[in-house]
Amino acid sequence: MSALNHLREYRVVQVTLPRHDGESSVIDGVALAKSPPIFEITFLPDQLQPATFDDQAGCQISFVVDNGTKQSFSAEVINIASDTKLQLRALEAPGQMQKRAYFRVDAALSVSYWPIDVEDVNAQTVQTPVNLSGGGIRIPVKEEIPDGAKVGLEIILDAPHPRIIECTAVVIRSFLLSGVIQLALRFIDIEDEDQDALVAYCFAEQRKQLRLKVHMMGIDP
Repeated sequence: MSALNHLREYRVVQVTLPRHDGESSVIDGVALAKSPPIFEITFLPDQLQPATFDDQAGCQISFVVDNGTKQSFSAEVINIASDTKLQLRALEAPGQMQKRAYFRVDAALSVSYWPIDVEDVNAQTVQTPVNLSGGGIRIPVKEEIPDGAKVGLEIILDAPHPRIIECTAVVIRSFLLSGVIQLALRFIDIEDEDQDALVAYCFAEQRKQLRLKVHMMGIDP
């Protein structure tokens, strides 16, 4: 199936746009292909900034479909319809990356974590939204945990079906975000069924966020 067929209904895509300064901007938008190979992408206000990007250069479109496969293809801008909308034409036969792609969503979940191989340690509960994918999770923590350390996790999902997931992850890195320590973790010991449940949750959350984004953009589906 051509990647553009997936855009016959509204879908969140990631757009890499070259700028006049030689750099590139990567932004999210909502795409729709009514008349392939022509399609349009709508952005939130102040997100696109048409004056900054080079509309004569090609851009890259990518997104993840329901089986977890990442689709990507090149396109050219044929019209800047407004400060929030571009019309584009696909430049090449859209292709797909066979490797399963785990896209990330921000979600308000109940997550507890505890360092493994540490005596007399109590599980800590995350109180703020986390960043989740089928391959890992990013959580805010009170104290930094060294890179390479193993961490136990309990993740409680509320959709599409309630589920408690217990797994092991390894610390990839830690960094500050708005003054809060963020811990990036990759799952290393997780049941296949639990990982499938995480992917299903991410897709459900993506669809929820898509509906919200479409509403905020004033798009009539």
